[in-house]
Amino acid sequence: TETPDTNMKITVIVPTYNRPRALKLCLLSLARQSALPHEVMIADDGSGSETRDMVLHMQEQLRTVFSIQHVWHEDQGFRKPKILNETVRRSTGDYLIFIDGDCMAHRHFVRSHLERSGPDAILSGKRVEIGKKLTEQLLSEGKVLNTFSPRLVWDAVRGRSRKVEEALMLRNPALRRMLHRDRITDDGVWGCNFSLSKELIIAINGCDEDFLDGSIEDNDLGIRVLNQGKRVRSVRGLALIFHLWHRSSWSFENEKYQHNLAILKRRIENREPFCKNGIIKR
Repeated sequence: TETPDTNMKITVIVPTYNRPRALKLCLLSLARQSALPHEVMIADDGSGSETRDMVLHMQEQLRTVFSIQHVWHEDQGFRKPKILNETVRRSTGDYLIFIDGDCMAHRHFVRSHLERSGPDAILSGKRVEIGKKLTEQLLSEGKVLNTFSPRLVWDAVRGRSRKVEEALMLRNPALRRMLHRDRITDDGVWGCNFSLSKELIIAINGCDEDFLDGSIEDNDLGIRVLNQGKRVRSVRGLALIFHLWHRSSWSFENEKYQHNLAILKRRIENREPFCKNGIIKR
């Protein structure tokens, strides 16, 4: 295992939209990291006053742990790529780690990304999917669940929580290869759990603001990194996160998804290394 570069400044970016109780659990999990980030930036796609009030409270509560910045724009429908680009612009870190605001991070989440970080790759992991009932319990209790716990296992046995195998820490290289944790399918970037250098995200021009909903806009980051001649590396079984349940709003059939898919296909066919409607408008 490589030792994290302690001179590298780390920013964790947390996209959110109107889920203040979930965001609070995310921030609490980040405050318990074995390797703390220098700053946490909330990329808020237009949440209401309840989120703003909660962030103010957490800024005060966690002020001795790290600084929390709240980057917000008005709610005009799905504009997550736009607020992410603005947050990247304002970030001061050399290395950026992304986790969704409805996810809780294992205590070694940041460290695991740092240990495998490099200028030539985007790192991506997956997530445990906590069931609806357990999610509601955690939100009402205000409790962080960020490890392979009996409570989680029991919920999975009952057919509620899913993908709990993604909660198992697997550091042994041979075991990782045997269980296929050393790879991640296709372009393989999951927006809830990835990291890269600030230099690399600027090289691919950030998130593409032409995407119309939150379906496959994250895969596009991996495609552009590959088109830059860089790599997508797996941190499955290393950088562990636990996703709180919410109702899914997108489908493979709708027009927005088809629009997004057309962007991805063009990106792959033309081997485009950056997008035009990103951090810089080209």
